[in-house]
Amino acid sequence: MSNSTYPDACNVDSGLDGVLPPSLYALVFVVGLPANLLALWAAWLQVRRGRELGVYLLNLSLSDLLLICALPPWTDYYLRRDVWGYGPGACRLFGFVFYTNLYVGAAFLSCVSADRYLAVAHPLRFPGARPIRSAAAVSALVWLLELAANAPPLLGDAIHRDQYNHTFCYESYPLSGRGAALANVGRVLAGFLLPWGVMMVCYAGLLRALRGSASCERRERRRVRRLALGLPCVALLCYGPYHALLLLRSVVFLIGGNSVAAGGDCALEERLFPAYHASLALATLNCLADPALYCLACPGARGEVAMEEKRWEWWSLREDRVCMWYDVMDGCSCSSTY
Repeated sequence: MSNSTYPDACNVDSGLDGVLPPSLYALVFVVGLPANLLALWAAWLQVRRGRELGVYLLNLSLSDLLLICALPPWTDYYLRRDVWGYGPGACRLFGFVFYTNLYVGAAFLSCVSADRYLAVAHPLRFPGARPIRSAAAVSALVWLLELAANAPPLLGDAIHRDQYNHTFCYESYPLSGRGAALANVGRVLAGFLLPWGVMMVCYAGLLRALRGSASCERRERRRVRRLALGLPCVALLCYGPYHALLLLRSVVFLIGGNSVAAGGDCALEERLFPAYHASLALATLNCLADPALYCLACPGARGEVAMEEKRWEWWSLREDRVCMWYDVMDGCSCSSTY
């Protein structure tokens, strides 16, 4: 089935739905799209130079871009006050892209943390763990695991209608069943807490390594500390509120029953609904924070991008001169020579 109707659904509604989530999604789209395109290009320059960190940053930027591209229909969804107007097929597609890339982003943030920890704390102990091929293999594994973990909802009901004129996409109030609640608990544990725990362990390890290193300059120490602290802080601030509310909804549902009639707590759902949707929109701000973290991870990236820009300017100038020469010689246009 592609959709279901729930006559015993909770009467959830929020005046914020038509304001806060669309505003945040529009901000993320307008600012995040060019920022992550630039970050993707800069990461590609790192990969071309054989730097394994660039592989993780490239995949992180790609994940952010995919999530950003899924935002327009979700913006319309909230402007319509939780009415999905594009059918179950589009709901499956954009829901899958949106939620999958939330967790792909968290996974690659933990990969960046682990890579920086190995680079600073154990540069010689694990030389085989950090070549570019290993980074590519780890990245492929991350994508496969996240795609597989987020695929099961595609097999269930995509759209849930209630008696209050809502047409929910990829969500229902209360939760659609015990399986959905257990899956949500798994998402919180494996999709958020595990990557965040990796970031915190790497942060603590980096601090110990920096205290024991006499060769690291003070400026470099500060940069590494800011990066090591920035990664878990960004993950906690962006992803934490949403997953805390998701866990609360799921645990209460598992304790109370599988539906309103069986003891599902509609009072809690109705109280949490505005904050729940706001926290989901807040999670997308990670797409704005990631390019800033990129600058901390690769302090020389700005100079490399500037060099590439100068190289493009040189080729453009050379092309103009060639075209001018051909124009003088035989009147051909620039398009006919290139």
